[in-house]
Amino acid sequence: MKRLALIVNESRPGAQKIAEDIRQKLASAGLEAACLENLEHCDALLAVGGDGTILTAARMALPLQMPVLGVNAGRMGFLAGLERHELHLLPRLATGEFTLDRRMLLQVQVQHEKTLIYKGFCINDAVISRFGTPRLAEIAVDCGGGHVLKFMGDGVIFATPTGSTAYNFSAGGPVVEPTFESILLTPVCNHLMFTRSVVFSAQAEFFVDITREGLALATDAEPPMSLLPGQRVTVKRAEPEALFIRLKTEHFLDVLTGKMGR
Repeated sequence: MKRLALIVNESRPGAQKIAEDIRQKLASAGLEAACLENLEHCDALLAVGGDGTILTAARMALPLQMPVLGVNAGRMGFLAGLERHELHLLPRLATGEFTLDRRMLLQVQVQHEKTLIYKGFCINDAVISRFGTPRLAEIAVDCGGGHVLKFMGDGVIFATPTGSTAYNFSAGGPVVEPTFESILLTPVCNHLMFTRSVVFSAQAEFFVDITREGLALATDAEPPMSLLPGQRVTVKRAEPEALFIRLKTEHFLDVLTGKMGR
């Protein structure tokens, strides 16, 4: 690697200082820190902030299939590859002493009959939930071949293994090793007896037909998109993968216990 773009969440305390330290470490290793305007001419994207910032960076890098390295300036930072006290490892980018983690994504589509309304990718999750109404959401999820799971509550989460430690975890879903390939289906405050998450294979495909108003779709914590009766939401594994740089050899369980113990 020679040239790396840098994105910084300036609202995070200490993020600017971390960014300056990163620039110095990169320069001392013969690497260039570039601005985002030149992203297409860079070899990787470094993100300084919390998981939200790293998600934003990963979505920016996805069309270029560019790897991302997150430096945690937030609280949990599950997507971060480095903590702020580990910047001395950055020269490994110049010597090739790193590996790439490939993370599966979800593809989400919204259609009305044959018209495509929306298509996007999720690194963490896609959530269908009630929106602008106190009424419980009634959601029927076709899991392929007419096998339907019905939910009544606040909504339902479709999560990747990477996203298992995000909203899925808050809703009581399982934690899954992030390089494992699967799709997690987790109800949110389900009012019915069935309140458990279900883990499906990565080849599963899901369909949700919208039959009433008051539902919205949110992908990776982006602003919600209102769903209308007659629309169909499709969720399945995406073809591209997100690439994350790993400079350390720590096990996922070490990361998990370290973050949760904070």
